[in-house]
Amino acid sequence: MTAEHQCSHGTCGCAPRHIVVSVDYEIFGNGEGDVRRHIIDPTERMARLCEKYGAPLTVFFEVEEYLAFMKFRDALVKSLGHDPAELIRQQIISFAKAGHDIQLHLHPQWHGADFKNGKWILHTENRTVDSLFETQEETTRFIGERKAVIEEMLAEAGGRQQKVTAYRAGAFSAQPGRKLLPALASNGFVIDSSVVKGLVQDKDYGSGLDYRKAPSAKEPWRVSRDVIEADPIGPIWEVPIYSRMGRRFQQFTVRRLRAKFSKNIPKAQKHDMVQKLGIGKNPVKILKFLAQPIPIKLDFHNQPPHTLVNWIKSAPMAKNGGPDVLVLIGHTKEHTDDMAFEKFLALAKAAGGIKVSGFGEIAELLRPTLNGGAGKDSAAALSLAN
Repeated sequence: MTAEHQCSHGTCGCAPRHIVVSVDYEIFGNGEGDVRRHIIDPTERMARLCEKYGAPLTVFFEVEEYLAFMKFRDALVKSLGHDPAELIRQQIISFAKAGHDIQLHLHPQWHGADFKNGKWILHTENRTVDSLFETQEETTRFIGERKAVIEEMLAEAGGRQQKVTAYRAGAFSAQPGRKLLPALASNGFVIDSSVVKGLVQDKDYGSGLDYRKAPSAKEPWRVSRDVIEADPIGPIWEVPIYSRMGRRFQQFTVRRLRAKFSKNIPKAQKHDMVQKLGIGKNPVKILKFLAQPIPIKLDFHNQPPHTLVNWIKSAPMAKNGGPDVLVLIGHTKEHTDDMAFEKFLALAKAAGGIKVSGFGEIAELLRPTLNGGAGKDSAAALSLAN
């Protein structure tokens, strides 16, 4: 898979390189967007293409957003003429029946959201799950109840997947995770996949996270009190979203600009994105901004298909005999190009030695290593330590 190890994996007997094609299933973080246009329709097309190539799509279902749609169902039906929550529920059940991988995703700003005059009012001061509650008990209950929402749908689907085992924080904001990680462990999670090595966000843009000191851009590590601090007996595996360091100007591909500023994106969302950059029209600020070092994620909505497959093939080999896993990311609201997505799936299948897996399968590969060293007992101990 690297320059030192050129093999097809079909002839040398090596284990496959697992890739997780994960998509965040949500509207926009400021409450803008249309569920049919930005969630239902694009995800349906992605799922059908994955099925064509025998690949599971890992759907990180934003449950807090869904619960807000449930709470204000009558007002939304009156305003929109349809029921967003029911559309989501039916689609998630259909995906589970088809063998896709459904996991938990949460944006804390949706907790306690209100809907007035056709607009969502979100609590933008809530940046992390850690910040939502005073106690570990409340945090653990919160995660458990959101997990149960998905598992009720999985039970109705009657498919192979019956448990949720992976979590992703909204806007990657899991740090530190002192309440989050024990809550995940207590509720039977195996994996968090929120870290992008090298990612930094100031408090004006996000939660103030800093993932520059993460142990790896690819290799999973165990965690207990902070998502970027390896703990050999931690109860949760952090499986990072794969990235390579580059300069910001390298991010400005045609595909990325199309995804971020297409007609599919609401004007208010485009304005928010530009405002958060904080560079205005100052040429010096613009040049400094473009030269900033940043992690470039393996984002299948922002990178060309050949680039994606080349990065997958050239990524470092797995260490210490662990599973060889790369996590890709996309967002339902950015999916506009079925042809490019299908080309990526076709290239990955033709490459040999690459297996598209759901996080449920990856969790089963990692779970045995947690036995004896962690789990619910360790989660309880961590709660007391906090």
